[in-house]
Amino acid sequence: MRSLFHRHYTTSINTSDPNSLVLEIIDLCKSGFLSQSLKLLRSLNPLKIAKKPIIYASLLQACAKNLSLRQGNALHSHIIKLGIDSDRYISNSLLALHFKCSEISETRRVFDFLALKDVVTWTSMISSYVRANEPKRAFELYSEMEEQGVEPNEYTLSSLIKACGEMGNLERGKLFHEMVSEKGFESNCVITSALIDMYGKCSSFEEARKVFDEREQRDTICWTSLMASYTQNNQFKEALELFMLMQRSPNVKPDGFTFGTAIAACGNLGLIKQGKQIHSKFIIIGYEMNVVILSSIIDMYGKCGFMDFAHKVFDDMNFRNSVTWCALLNGYCQNGYGEEALALFRRMQNEGMGGDSYGLGTVLRACSSLSALRQGKEVHARFLRIEGCDNVVVESALIDMYSECGCIREAKLIFDETKHKNIVVWNAMICGFAQNGKGKEALGLFDEMINSGISPDYVTFIGALFGCGHSGLLEGGRHLFHSMTEKHGIDHGLEHCACMVDLLGRAGLLEEAEDLIERSNFKDDASLWAVLLGACTSYSNLRISERVAKRMIELDPKYHLTYVLLSNVYAAFGRWGEVSVVRNWMKERGIKKMPGRSWIEVKNKVHSFLAYDDSHPLKDTIYTEIRRLDVEMREVGYVPNMTHVIHSEEWCWKKG
Repeated sequence: MRSLFHRHYTTSINTSDPNSLVLEIIDLCKSGFLSQSLKLLRSLNPLKIAKKPIIYASLLQACAKNLSLRQGNALHSHIIKLGIDSDRYISNSLLALHFKCSEISETRRVFDFLALKDVVTWTSMISSYVRANEPKRAFELYSEMEEQGVEPNEYTLSSLIKACGEMGNLERGKLFHEMVSEKGFESNCVITSALIDMYGKCSSFEEARKVFDEREQRDTICWTSLMASYTQNNQFKEALELFMLMQRSPNVKPDGFTFGTAIAACGNLGLIKQGKQIHSKFIIIGYEMNVVILSSIIDMYGKCGFMDFAHKVFDDMNFRNSVTWCALLNGYCQNGYGEEALALFRRMQNEGMGGDSYGLGTVLRACSSLSALRQGKEVHARFLRIEGCDNVVVESALIDMYSECGCIREAKLIFDETKHKNIVVWNAMICGFAQNGKGKEALGLFDEMINSGISPDYVTFIGALFGCGHSGLLEGGRHLFHSMTEKHGIDHGLEHCACMVDLLGRAGLLEEAEDLIERSNFKDDASLWAVLLGACTSYSNLRISERVAKRMIELDPKYHLTYVLLSNVYAAFGRWGEVSVVRNWMKERGIKKMPGRSWIEVKNKVHSFLAYDDSHPLKDTIYTEIRRLDVEMREVGYVPNMTHVIHSEEWCWKKG
């Protein structure tokens, strides 16, 4: 193709006309034909084209398209010799080349070297920092830009607004929003999408929706940005409703990203029927089934528990990348197939996949779900060999894995060594402290995160409140719960209410916990009442227990734990008649207590066990050792937690 083009070009140019050659060079650069452009350049007299820097700007842009830093550096040297390096078109093209082909530090060195910097130059460097996940440096550079008296344009502001979203800095984002209004940039679709994304990442859904509603002409990007904001904040129902509304809007057609976001919402809601419909519509419309969309579809089927469908989509693909493999791997993890997930990861490695940050992060989540410390350490070692640290996706997954395995010191070490701590990294460490009973440390880290300039999000408060509950920090938990809405503008979710009910229940404040549920938006959610009923068993409050259990049975009559907990409350009061009634209800309604399950890793192999399991080949040895340990633990004063065990009259007599 290139040779045909070159033959046509060489026979059609008037080589005696320099202007004709200049135009041909520019056209070739636009088409990405770098070598032909350079060959033509050599045929021209440098002194005659020195006053036409657009040629060199075009050549630098062609170098960027071809990712040819070596040729770009050679051109740069030539430009300096000609004395035209101060031209703004050349400067901006040179900066674009280094952004594409160099490290961010080298790009900054080139930026500092430039004699003339206009708003495009400053904006290019600011956006480079944002894309490199260094929003703080972007803000610092913007301050320098203001000191130089350079006014920002709409693209400068869109990059800075994106940086606010990455940092979760809502207040600063609002200031830039005001600047957008003052400068009259509201009609710019890039600005609108950046604002929606920023408000979404800061969990300010009302503001995101307000920006969307105020725009008269909404393009596909605006619709998709708001949908993505909802999905990023677990508002999947709202995202799906928006998708349905979009389909009824004239002159707007969903693109591949829109379909991918809608499919993700279906997966997280477990709506297999709607997911299949969107999958079918995507095929009917005839959009290209690229690897990104197909990976989203595999992820959706996995989240809905339909691993057979996920496998079929996976098997029918002509090309699979690491994201595709990880979508299937996630399906195994989410459906409790931890051992299969680890086996799939080994297969991925054999086929040369799974070595990137997403693959390593996914398999680390599988290790977390199984508490497979040895395998997690192997993945950690592989990460160090491949990337040598400095990847927040893997580092946050490592923090989570070590925390899940009880190795909180190792988790904190990784956190301390993480260079670029985003909200995900902070959340992983706060949650790690919380689940290991270190509530004070979790609260301390929460304050440290805010002081560093990063605003807490929905997940941050779950971890901090959980830590308060498991460390008995009643006042600290109350302060956090109220500050969510009053100070940070984040609505209470089901998880936050559950943590607060648990905290109040552990403190014996059962009526206050009950009142909190009644006043919340989740008073009809059985899982929230289950938290309170569990607390009632600890304090043996019969009156509240009966009231809560009755409410739970109304909401979810098939939930086995309701009957177990109520039966145990009656047993604690010696009301064996009521115990018999509750057990008869379970028999009549076909309700059975779900057996407990646990995992243990021995000699690089994960063994799983169910309660009363006798399938393991070493069961006799295992049960003998358990009985020995039980006797030894009781001798030193250990008392097992029997809250979720169905108590009998005989058991209570033995206990007494």
